[in-house]
Amino acid sequence: MAFTFTDGERGSMTREEMLLHIITHGSYHRGNVGQMLKSIGMNPPRDLYTRFLHAVEPQRRDA
Repeated sequence: MAFTFTDGERGSMTREEMLLHIITHGSYHRGNVGQMLKSIGMNPPRDLYTRFLHAVEPQRRDA
């Protein structure tokens, strides 16, 4: 897939590379926000994905 970076340079990635980039990019920002919260004395939120899974499918706790 061809694209243009924010600096105007051109690039290309496979669909698989693009998907991996999207997944890891979001994780990077989440970690950054957690560190910022710690630096001002706040506790970062817990992992919401696992809490979501157990709320939607409580039987997973017994697996």
